[in-house]
Amino acid sequence: MNDSTCPHNGNGIIKDISIDQYQACVEQLHHTTWYVASTILMQSILTAILTEAFYNFGIRSWVQRLIIRQWMIGRNLTPVKEKMTAFQRSVGMGNGSNIYSLPYQQLCGQITNALRNQLDSGEGALLDIFARDVYPENLEKLKNKNAQDLSNEEQNDLAMIEEQVFNSADRGIDDLQITLAQWWLKVDYIFSIVISFVLSQGLLTVPTTWSVGNSTEERILVLAVSVISGSLAPTIRNFLLNILGKR
Repeated sequence: MNDSTCPHNGNGIIKDISIDQYQACVEQLHHTTWYVASTILMQSILTAILTEAFYNFGIRSWVQRLIIRQWMIGRNLTPVKEKMTAFQRSVGMGNGSNIYSLPYQQLCGQITNALRNQLDSGEGALLDIFARDVYPENLEKLKNKNAQDLSNEEQNDLAMIEEQVFNSADRGIDDLQITLAQWWLKVDYIFSIVISFVLSQGLLTVPTTWSVGNSTEERILVLAVSVISGSLAPTIRNFLLNILGKR
């Protein structure tokens, strides 16, 4: 890299320069821009990989368990502990860790499949959780549909109840998926920026030091690179996961 610097008058304003000095300025700007851009790109990729690794080692499971618990509280589903246990048993055969560790899109897909099975059988705790705006007596009729012989009129009424329950449960799943998506949008960016900042201190910092600089300019540079890299990391992570077929 050329060590020439752009001459200026001390106030940041470039003085009259020769062609050679102008070329040196352009070359310096090119090298500086390339260094910053490559640093941001590499740090974004590292942040994306580390973020996914941390998610797979328990953070995703813990966060989604918390989100779903708060979602149930917001829907006045009590007692919450029993509802969470019933949810885990219905969706994940009791293995809550595996269920909560899935990406939220796959988790909602699992819930949809479990709900359809329970709707067909008329039994299951998910109906009480997701079809909360259906009258309790209608849910009881649905749950007892296989325990009695029904007349044609009762079968027609039951078909209407099934459609009502299905639509209500579908809205419940949509509400949960929107809630999960909104939470993860915030968590992804905050967590990625934090990881990116840690990387900046330990690995990818200003060219002359391996730790956060003492000068204001260096701190601003490290903070800017961390924020930009952390903001790009979720997009890069999703892109890599889509390529690998995990989304």
